[in-house]
Amino acid sequence: MENLKDKTLVSVIVPIYNAEKYLTACVDALLAQTYTHIEILLVDDGSEDRSGTLCDEYAQRDSRVRVLHLQNGGVSRARNHALDVMKGEWVCFADADDEVTPHYVEHFVDAMEEGVDVIISEAVFVHEDGRSERLSYKRHGTLPLTEIFSVNELSAHGYACAKCYRTWHMQSVAHGPMLRFPEEIKFSEDLIFVMQYLAISPKAKYVPYADYIYYLRSGSASGKIFTYEIERRCFCEYIAQMKILSTIVGMNLMQLSSSASILSMLFARVRNSMYIKKELSREERVTFYKNIAPEIRQIICDYSQGANVLVRLGYKLFMKGQHFKLMDWYFFFMIAIYYKKAA
Repeated sequence: MENLKDKTLVSVIVPIYNAEKYLTACVDALLAQTYTHIEILLVDDGSEDRSGTLCDEYAQRDSRVRVLHLQNGGVSRARNHALDVMKGEWVCFADADDEVTPHYVEHFVDAMEEGVDVIISEAVFVHEDGRSERLSYKRHGTLPLTEIFSVNELSAHGYACAKCYRTWHMQSVAHGPMLRFPEEIKFSEDLIFVMQYLAISPKAKYVPYADYIYYLRSGSASGKIFTYEIERRCFCEYIAQMKILSTIVGMNLMQLSSSASILSMLFARVRNSMYIKKELSREERVTFYKNIAPEIRQIICDYSQGANVLVRLGYKLFMKGQHFKLMDWYFFFMIAIYYKKAA
């Protein structure tokens, strides 16, 4: 493996937006990697604090650091700009408010082998109250798509970080479409990117190291409600990618509990957006419900265990019976009352 270590350049991409408070800990951890043949791409996405200045200072101190200064365009656009200019044969990601252990890159490099294009590691999640928990996978080694989704439940943790990707799918059309993060999607874009990658290279190698430290902070995208069109686009793209992967393996991956739960969650985001953002007429909302394929509606009904009892009741009474006008009235009043109380 030493020969591989001597010549494999790994790019590490860090999108940054107003992360001055956390950036030093993140970049210092990357510069302290035991595997040193890396380039660190710091992408300043139009920060309004001192993040951009800090990035430039790091570039002056260490030649492995490259800085891209952009106008604010979102995390996917920032990552995509870095993908356009990276030089590595492999690439991994880190978020500016997270940290990694000194062995983050080394453990990926040690696991590299011919025929494997994606390496996935475990991670540690740190809550705001200081509690931490480790994400441990049930199975390690090189797994096919069926086990990636059924055993290790990729849909439940499809973030871009804690993974290392061979870059040929991002640098040349010779190996298929040039993969990029979907800039029009603002939630679960990481999962969509990973699924698109697996559609081209349908297996992954899991390693039993928790080198990525993911800090769960308030204000993340998971707590935001975007416009109906943005939420709908994510919901539809998830369905489209699941269909592609299901065709590859010859089984309906959407029927797996973790995949179905993500589908139900994405649908709930679209549903909530329709009533909170108030962009659609009643007729348009009803049309959205009607246009959902019957098998998708069934999965949403069957895998909404995480929803509250009133949501599950609404699905049972109205979605299963295709009473979409009544369903619209039901959620219109329920969500209005809920958010009025929350305010």
